Parts: sequence; structure tokens; C-alpha cells
Amino acid sequence: MSLDTSPVPELSAQQRRCNLLLMLYAPFAAIQLEKVGQINGVDLATTQKDLAQLSTEIQRLHRLEIVVTEKQIYRLQGDLLDQRICLINGLRRAIRTSPDFIRQHFSPNLTQALSNTANFDNPHYHGQFPLLLERISQLLSREFSPRDEQFLNLYLQFCLWQDISPTQIAFSDGQRQWLHEKPEFAAAELIVNKLQTLCASNIADCERDFIALLLTLIKNYSYESSGTPEDEKLMKQIEELVANFQDVSGMTFSSYEGLISQLFAHLGPAIERCRFAIAVDSQMQDEVNRMYPRLMRTTHDALHDFKQAYDIEFSPEEVGLVAVIFGAWLMQGNALQEKQILLLTDTDPKLEEAVEHHIREATLMPLNIKYQTLEEFHRHGAPSGVAMIVTPYATLTTDADPLVIYTQLPLTKDERKRIRSLLEAS
Repeated sequence: MSLDTSPVPELSAQQRRCNLLLMLYAPFAAIQLEKVGQINGVDLATTQKDLAQLSTEIQRLHRLEIVVTEKQIYRLQGDLLDQRICLINGLRRAIRTSPDFIRQHFSPNLTQALSNTANFDNPHYHGQFPLLLERISQLLSREFSPRDEQFLNLYLQFCLWQDISPTQIAFSDGQRQWLHEKPEFAAAELIVNKLQTLCASNIADCERDFIALLLTLIKNYSYESSGTPEDEKLMKQIEELVANFQDVSGMTFSSYEGLISQLFAHLGPAIERCRFAIAVDSQMQDEVNRMYPRLMRTTHDALHDFKQAYDIEFSPEEVGLVAVIFGAWLMQGNALQEKQILLLTDTDPKLEEAVEHHIREATLMPLNIKYQTLEEFHRHGAPSGVAMIVTPYATLTTDADPLVIYTQLPLTKDERKRIRSLLEAS
């Protein structure tokens, strides 16, 4: 990795981690923390902190580790497919947030590595790439943005450099069959056939499969531009999903087209993530499970037919993201506001936690549940804006109080119905 000794503009933590990740992928790189800090313009302590945060992120999302040799050289370790997918995310992010690093370091380093290889005609590649991209665009009926063009130019060079090593990417039989049936596979064959004319050694067959996956993962799923058989199937399955959700929940969406459009944009990539075990970045899953248990369960049930149609399983994080989409459109479409609920507490925290869970189970709507001790309630009454007071303890009420529900667990069917009716009233 070449070093630019000119002053480095102050970078954000995200930019520094983007740069650090790409340094771990750079050809011929012997990554040492001193070099990283020099390029990013920060001291050793900050670089160590960036390294720790990046290590946690790629372990959680990509099952990769950053290992250090006895000579204090840092390298990526993990399955090759996981490494390639991690680079897709990292390079696309860096093109947006760290264009100077791409221009000054990553791109020149990659070009130099390929230029030093007798197996590949790198100047010819750069001359032919615009024509190749135009043919791919026509074949897939897809527009590529300038950032997409820059990304594909760099990423294909990286694949060529790594393939020359050589490498083998492990796809299962089911994954290969899935990729071979996609329109992107014909485009991948066109790309590999063209690149093979520039490369003296044989390009591994697995690269065709991977480039098909690459083209799929960067696809922008747009409701307005759908029309291929693949997109038509997705649209039909999403419409059935929405119908299933309405049947299970007993609620309807008034803003139907907007919901369908958002689900189309989300579920298209989600199918590929599920099929190729690509984790989704959702660190709020525990909170979603706690705050929206009924919405999560309803979404899970509604997704049954969708999962069967694509022979996939959704992770809890994927279900949670779909649930949040449904919840947002339920509130928007039905003009419902988040209800303020007061839970009166006393001496049994586990009982109070169970009551909160049962209240949240009673409705699909998000609730803002606040706590107040019985003593404070008897002395000062309820805060303003409270729509309902719930407690597992006997209490004194007045006509001026909001509705107070004294409940003993488990809730009866009539109690659940009454609570849901009150909470979902507009």
C-alpha cells in the first residue's frame, strides 16, 4: 500500500474504518497499524480503537476475523465467499464516504498489482470496460449509476487479481442452481467470456457464479421498473403476503401501493441474503421483540407462504425488519398515534414485567409504557397525556383518572379484546 505523506483531512470514524477494511483487501498489502494511522491521519490509540470496532462489526455481519501475525501484520481470515460479500458492502460504502482514499490508494494499488501480472492485459481492460458495461445494461434492462460503474470496475479487477492466485469460492449445489436460473447469470457469462480474452490463465468457473451473485446483490429493486418474470413473481408473492398479514391481524392498510413498493424494495435483497446466509445489520432486534411481540408473531405467520415460495428461512432480524415496515404502514394508514400507557408498580418487578408483556401482546400498535409507583399515583395522580393505566395491584381511583385496568394474569379473552379495542381506537 503506497503512502501519501501530505496532510490528511480529518476523517470520521466511519471513513477511517472503511479505509482500514479496504487496506486489509489490498494486493501486496502488509498492513501494520502504524501505516494505517499514517494514511488515516490519526494516532496509534485511535487506530487500535478503529480496529477493535471493525473487528466486532465484520465478525457479527460476515463471520470474519482480523488476525495478527508475529510480525504485527494484520490480515482477514474467514470463508472466501464471506470475504467477497464483505468487500461488496465495504467498497460500495467507501465509494460514497471515502472517495479520496479510493482514488489515492485502493484503485492505484489494484491497478499496479494487475499491471505487474503477465497473465492480464490491464490497459485493454480499462478500454473495454465501458462497452462491456453498456452490453450488461442492455441485457439486464438496468441502468447503472456512476457509482455502480466505479464499483464494478474496481470489483471485477479485484476478482481477477484474486482469481489469478488462484482461488475457489464454495457454493452449494442449491445456490449454484439458484444463480444459474437468474437473468444475471447470462450477464455474468458475458463478463467472464470478455475478461477471459484479456487473461492468459483460465478464469475459474466459480467466478461466473459469483459475478451473477454480485450483479444480483447490487440490483436496485424498484416497484416502478418491475416487469421481468422474476420481478413479477416477487410482486405476486408480496401481494399475497400483505393479504395474509391482513387476514392474520384483522387490520387493513389504506396506503396499499406505498406498502407494496417498500416491501418490494426490501424483500428482493432479503431473498438473496437468506439464500446466501448474509446477515442483516439489525442491532435493535431484542428491543423489537420486547416492544412488538404480537407484531413480530403476526409477521412471522404471514411470511409462511412467502418462505415456501422461495424455499428460504428468515432470520429473526429479517422478520423484525419486515415487521417494522408493516407496523409503520399500519399507523400511517389508519392515522393511529402511539398510545401513552401508565403501568403502576409496587413490590413485584417480575409480575410487572409480565403485565407489560401481556399488554404489548394485546395490540399490533407501538406503545409508550411509562412507570409510576402506587404511592406516587395516590399522591399526585397520573401524568397528563396518559390514555390508560394498568396495574396488577388493587388501587384507589377517582372519576378524574384515565381508565384504570386492574388485571390479574393471565388475561382473559374478554380483557384482551377490551384492551385492544381501547388501544387501537383512533
